[in-house]
Amino acid sequence: MEKISCPICRKDFDQHDERQTNLCLEKFTNVATNPVVYSSTKKIICPVCEKDMLDHNQYLAMECVNKFIKQVKGKSD
Repeated sequence: MEKISCPICRKDFDQHDERQTNLCLEKFTNVATNPVVYSSTKKIICPVCEKDMLDHNQYLAMECVNKFIKQVKGKSD
């Protein structure tokens, strides 16, 4: 089974409890969809397409965020 690495804390999602998973997904969503506000934070690489999140337009960012959330939530079920 493929391990999914958290783009926020860099740990595998297997090491997250439900609360930590939700916190990291929320932060990832905020960083990915609001690059101007969060641009001073560390560089985030998209876990779906492996490109810098700052290279995403708004549509692509939302698409990748949604795919990643489905991937993580599907694995935790």
